[in-house]
Amino acid sequence: MHLHRRMLNLAKILLPTDFSARSKIAAEEAGLLARRLHSELTLVHVNNGVSPTQVALGARAGSLASTAPVDQRTAAAYAELNTFATKELEGIPVKRLMCSGDPAKVIIEYAHAEHIDLIFMPTRGRGLFRQFLLGSVTAKVLHDAECPVWTGAHLEGQAVFDPTQVRQVICAVDFGPQSAKALHWAADYAAEFGAKLTVTHSVFPTAIPERYAFQWHEEAHTEARDRLNTLLSQAGVRADVLVVRGDTPKAVCLAIQQKESALLVIGRRNASGKQGRLGSDAYGIICHAPCPVVSI
Repeated sequence: MHLHRRMLNLAKILLPTDFSARSKIAAEEAGLLARRLHSELTLVHVNNGVSPTQVALGARAGSLASTAPVDQRTAAAYAELNTFATKELEGIPVKRLMCSGDPAKVIIEYAHAEHIDLIFMPTRGRGLFRQFLLGSVTAKVLHDAECPVWTGAHLEGQAVFDPTQVRQVICAVDFGPQSAKALHWAADYAAEFGAKLTVTHSVFPTAIPERYAFQWHEEAHTEARDRLNTLLSQAGVRADVLVVRGDTPKAVCLAIQQKESALLVIGRRNASGKQGRLGSDAYGIICHAPCPVVSI
């Protein structure tokens, strides 16, 4: 087996913000990662009061044209963006952008146009962001974005999570088209930070007579382990193998609940259009994971 020899490439990180406390935490976490990997970070705020022209703050000279705020509300957002998380992002190349339009659409289109390597999404904010556990904007970005998306754990009173201090990387796969890509990303991250890598898959018990249940569980477990080992061999990656049993979101989350300083990497569907990339299992895992999740 040819061993995995790749580098984690996160040259460009996109950080949407609504200036909430949750966004401040996300900024500090993204800053820690960007500083370690020498990444350029783009801080974007979508304000419906802005003209269609992007407003560039703190950008490198000549990189983007800037326009003046058009009203009092926009001027306040402009000023807040210009000073938001300056301490957390000190020493990092930062672009500050204020745009208009649908927030998720703006984020997705910008990420695609600028070849962003990672979107770092705060999982909760203020206003409409509180309508759903995951947040409607975050859900839409996960649904349509082509690049990896980082989401934090949904825990009240959560302290800042240092992405550079991850000690356990868990990659949950379903053997779909994105599994190999997710595994490579997880292996790159684990190698970059000296973390232990575990690849996991859940098998869901079927409704069968009790006298056959034990045999079915043994066979399903063995088959899943064999498929995981085959995936690792084909990818040239070394990792521990863990097969869990039960409903996928619950089983995966229980598997990592006891691990400290963990990061979960999952694959989204390789699809576009109305169906999108965010399947029900991925949504459930992201909502309930006790640690940050990177969706590939």
